[in-house]
Amino acid sequence: MSNIHAIVTHHRRPDEAAEAWKREGVCAVGWSWYGPLRRNRSKYLRDNPSFAKERQLFLSIRKGDVVLAYSKRKTIAYVGTVVNRFTGPRNDNEIGREDGFGYKNQIKVEWWPEPHHFDRSQLPVWLAGQLGKRGKTVIRLDLGKDGFDRTVGMIKQYVRSRSALDEFEDLAKAGLRKYMNRRIDKIEAGLKILKAESFTSDIDRPDFTAVDRNGRIVLIECKGKGYGGDCEQIESYGKHYRAEKKPRLVLLAFDFDPRCKKVARSKGIELVECDLNFEKVS
Repeated sequence: MSNIHAIVTHHRRPDEAAEAWKREGVCAVGWSWYGPLRRNRSKYLRDNPSFAKERQLFLSIRKGDVVLAYSKRKTIAYVGTVVNRFTGPRNDNEIGREDGFGYKNQIKVEWWPEPHHFDRSQLPVWLAGQLGKRGKTVIRLDLGKDGFDRTVGMIKQYVRSRSALDEFEDLAKAGLRKYMNRRIDKIEAGLKILKAESFTSDIDRPDFTAVDRNGRIVLIECKGKGYGGDCEQIESYGKHYRAEKKPRLVLLAFDFDPRCKKVARSKGIELVECDLNFEKVS
C-alpha cells in the first residue's frame, strides 16, 4: 500500500529550498553528520529513537508514495509522487552541495502542477493536525479509514493553490495580528495577552493565548476573511488545550463568509469582526 509523507523542506531556508526541490524534481533531508544513511550504527539508533524512526521513515519511502513539501508556517509548498526510492546521497545539485542547501539525501519526485503553496487548514482537520510538529522532519501521515486513494483524491479535489488574493489575505492577517498585539483590549475590556504565537500543544499555535477578566483562557486566531475551515482549526485548538476549564474560542477577521457564521454558531465559537471598530457578530 502506498503512503503519504510530509517532509520539512529546510529548517533555516524553507521557502527557497521548496523552490529548489521543484526545480530539481526531488525531496531531501540533511543528516550529513550521520554519514551514509543506510549504515546501521545500532547503538546510536538505540540511543536516539526519535531520529531512528525518522531515518527509517525516509528510507521506507517508495515509488508511488506521495510527498508533501512542508515549508513551515503552516504551508505545503508542493505535492508530488515519488518516482524512485532513495538510492544514495547526492552532491551534484544545489540541494546537495554545501554551498547550496547541504541536503544530500534525496529522492526523485514528480511534483504535481496543482495544488501548490496552500495553507494546511485546507486539508481535513484530522490530516492537517498531523503536520508542523516541532522537531519532526519526516512524518508518515496516518490516513485512517480514508486510505491512500481517497485521501489523494481529497487533496486534488478540494485544495486550491494560493493566489494574489491569498497573499493579500496574509498581509491583512499580519497587519491585524500586529495591531492586536498592542490593542487586544479593543476586542473586550479586561482581555490580556499571555502568549503570542506560542505552542499550546504539540501541534497547535494560535495567534494569541489570552485571559479574560474572569480568569478564563481565550484562544484567538486572526484571519483576513473567516471561512468554515477556520472554525474547525480553532475548534481543534480548544480540544487540544490542556486546562481544567474549556477555553473560549475567538476568530477575529475583517469579514466572515456565511458558512463560517453558521459553523461558529453551532460550535460556540465567538466571531469578532474588525473594521477598526470591533463588534461581536455571534
